[in-house]
Amino acid sequence: MNTLTIPKNLIQNDDLIVLPRKMYESLLRGQNNNQITIKRDASFKIKKGQERFYDELDKDLTEAIREHRAGKSTGPFKTVATLRKSLEK
Repeated sequence: MNTLTIPKNLIQNDDLIVLPRKMYESLLRGQNNNQITIKRDASFKIKKGQERFYDELDKDLTEAIREHRAGKSTGPFKTVATLRKSLEK
């Protein structure tokens, strides 16, 4: 077992937390879920005059993914009746 000496100036007000690296990285990934941004690749060729459409599409996709990850989406629905019931709420 390894021994680690931590200077007292790093342990002010009980703010020191020690985590395994894998757990720390998984926490970071979870924290950044809402910071996702969709942007088309530069290799995706588009015609002149359509840049605005694709920029709006990127923004809409980004918003949709953020809402889905936040649990604001519903579905899938097995029948049309369950879809209608959900829409009437």
